[in-house]
Amino acid sequence: MGFSECSRKPLRIAIIDSGINPGHPHVGDVAGGLSLDLNPQGEAIKSDDFHDAIGHGTAIAGVIRGKSPDAKLYAIKIFHEALKAPSSLLLAALEWAVRSRMKMVHLSLGTVHEEDRDALKKLCQSAYDKGMVIIAAARSRDDRVFPAVFETVIAAYHHPECDETTLVHHPEGPIEFGACGLPRPLPGLPQELNFRGHSFAAAHITAKVARMLEKNPDAETLWVKGELGK
Repeated sequence: MGFSECSRKPLRIAIIDSGINPGHPHVGDVAGGLSLDLNPQGEAIKSDDFHDAIGHGTAIAGVIRGKSPDAKLYAIKIFHEALKAPSSLLLAALEWAVRSRMKMVHLSLGTVHEEDRDALKKLCQSAYDKGMVIIAAARSRDDRVFPAVFETVIAAYHHPECDETTLVHHPEGPIEFGACGLPRPLPGLPQELNFRGHSFAAAHITAKVARMLEKNPDAETLWVKGELGK
């Protein structure tokens, strides 16, 4: 049986960040999500409140929504009072995304701690084997941050010469793509006072990949990398 437009499932994208505020004019509807935090024993605990108190995850979602208006966005909140989180929450967030069979996972973060490498690599490999596409932020084209450096992941950093329509490709480097590091503008707020940086470069890559996958929903990471590098 041929594949038809009416049978195409909506693209599901998990955003691991500070949560998402539904109803924001750049975001609109949020399909679902959860919040992860640590209890006094250091164990990851879940709640349904993925409200974004920082605004960063909402801005990331706005970049993605701008290019993929029909995607189903899922918030996985691990940033609470600041843009940092323990590695255990990153691992728990990725586990949830893999178990929930998201097609895409956007990661605004990473770690340089070698003790986290194997667990992250195993999770990313599991996602890759399931046909999921992970996009992760890095700090430069030569960064060694996990999981961005894994071959199973598409990595991006903020390249100052890129705008929303352009990419820089480093096919031989650990971090393959440079992209625009700016969010969507907010009325009344000068862009230089808005969020910016490597996580937004990853968001612009996520947005571009989302458009590809809406047209080719069975595509996997290697195909996506090849298309981005053209």
